[in-house]
Order: sequence, then structure tokens, then C-alpha cells
Amino acid sequence: MPQTFIDTKRQVLTVIVVVMVDPFRQDDFLKRLEKMIGTFTRHQPGFVSSAVHASEDGGMVINYSQWSHRASFHAFRDHPEGERHIAELRQICDSMDARVMPPRFIV
Repeated sequence: MPQTFIDTKRQVLTVIVVVMVDPFRQDDFLKRLEKMIGTFTRHQPGFVSSAVHASEDGGMVINYSQWSHRASFHAFRDHPEGERHIAELRQICDSMDARVMPPRFIV
């Protein structure tokens, strides 16, 4: 099972995706995201881990993913099946913002 480690010295690419979603659609979004990660994303070369957080009020989902390097992440994102999954997720949510965000410090 993949594990997420936050380490400022570890050489992994960290991608954080912030999703705003109608609270009544959060469960549907999470089911489709879990399907994408479980059937496609986790099998992509360079995938390290993914952690998904869902707000209690139902309006936000955050996906924290790690990749061995930038090229692996771009290959996943540009893969036709990856594009299809992401397009399906975008149809459910209000907004989806993905950013590369390396950890700066840990307290």
C-alpha cells in the first residue's frame, strides 16, 4: 500500500488539488476520484502516493499526491485515460485547482 511521507528533503513532486464541490455531490465526486486513483493513477509510472481529504460540510475535497518526478506527473495528466477521468471529475465539481507545492517546513 502506498504511503504518503512529508519530508522537506525527500525528492518527490508534491501536487495538491483543491476542489470545490456542491455538498450534495461530494460523495459522487469522491467515489469517482477513488475509482480513478484505484484503477488508473496508482498504476502509472512514478506514482508514489495520494491522500484525499473531504471537508465535513461537503463543499471541498483536497487531494495530496506525490510523484517520483515532474515528468511522471505530466505523463499521467496527459495520458488519454487520465484526461478522460479528469474531465469526468470536472463535470461534477464547481472548480478544480491543481498546483505543484513542495513542502517548505514541518513543525
